[in-house]
Amino acid sequence: MNLIRRFIQTDEKIKNYIYMLMFVDAATFITTYRGWVRSYNTTMLALSYEYGFTSRSLIGTLYHLLDRITPIDMMQYEMVRKFAFVITVLFIIYIVYFSYKCLVWNKKDVSDGVLKVEQYILLAFNIAVVSTFTYAYNYLRVDFCMIWMTLLGLSSLMNKRTEWMSLIFAALGVMFHQGYVLMYFNAILIIQFYYWLTRKNFKNAILFISTFITGSGLFLWFELFSRSNGAAIFEKVQREASNLSYQGIYHTTLLYHEVLGIDVSGAETDFVYRNHVQLIVYVVILIPVIYSLFRSFYRIVKKANGWIDKLKYIGLAVGSLTIVPDMLLKIDYGRWIMAVVVYYMMSILILLVLGDQLIVEEACYMVSRIKGKPWLLLYFTIVVLAVPYMDVDIDAIARNVQRFMETRGILFY
Repeated sequence: MNLIRRFIQTDEKIKNYIYMLMFVDAATFITTYRGWVRSYNTTMLALSYEYGFTSRSLIGTLYHLLDRITPIDMMQYEMVRKFAFVITVLFIIYIVYFSYKCLVWNKKDVSDGVLKVEQYILLAFNIAVVSTFTYAYNYLRVDFCMIWMTLLGLSSLMNKRTEWMSLIFAALGVMFHQGYVLMYFNAILIIQFYYWLTRKNFKNAILFISTFITGSGLFLWFELFSRSNGAAIFEKVQREASNLSYQGIYHTTLLYHEVLGIDVSGAETDFVYRNHVQLIVYVVILIPVIYSLFRSFYRIVKKANGWIDKLKYIGLAVGSLTIVPDMLLKIDYGRWIMAVVVYYMMSILILLVLGDQLIVEEACYMVSRIKGKPWLLLYFTIVVLAVPYMDVDIDAIARNVQRFMETRGILFY
């Protein structure tokens, strides 16, 4: 009720923006929703902590708990579909709330220009995230939980009294999927690092170091030590995965890798080649964006006073490089690109909300430049709307160009 009361009393411009955002999210949901859950995502629900503290098992544990505390038999595909719908809608509602919170957080201290920049970022973020996680490829994919934990962690960092909770949300992100350490962990760490170097106090140093150690420790546990009893539980997990999946068709390689610890990378060779071609295509399309970001960070670092200040912004600029090991060792480049996009959008947004003067100046300068050149505005609009991100394939544009090259025999491999 307090939230509703605060919303009613909110500035009319922000209120109208939130109404528009809700309409865009609802329209995006309707146009991308397919109503079915892929075998990979249903199979993930069969993993649970009842078999030990194993990797990628938090969402399955929560689903098993729901099965136990409700009179409904949740261990069937039809209930998975309903669960996916409800949890995805709740996720979208939280994204809208997060957007609202960012816009009203420092409303009295920011200009209309800065508010506009925040609104542009949030609109692009909402379109990218909602389209990606309502599309069939990633519907109920655990990545949405990782983004959710990241937003909760960033939200907690906006208030001195709740900063410590960012460690908890970061740890939960790793428990949903250990890949969180390479994908979304950086967004929380970079803001903690920023606080440490800005405030120069012991508390923020401890928070940053503790979060880093906790996330890294969980990552090493899940990667190296959590599959010791896989053979003993494999048949039971397999039965549950079959019950939860459409027509009993579960994702075999996921179970082999996560339960038995078998390396299945040999079966992904063709996908690796496809990913490499699509990445080149995607980078070529994004050359203006990459160049603009590089120039922006260069100007910001140049303006910063002293090496400690410069280090904050250098860290921000290169923080997305944590995704490189995934790109070198694994497939699913759509997921990796999504992580990079979320990192830059969210880290820049939070620094805007926090009122970082150099970020504010640069963001306003970039928006004014884009507005002054119609072709740039059109270009950035096309880039934003080139969604959803997929999994093995990056997005529809990169996929279609790569398939065209493949059918014409003009690929370089």
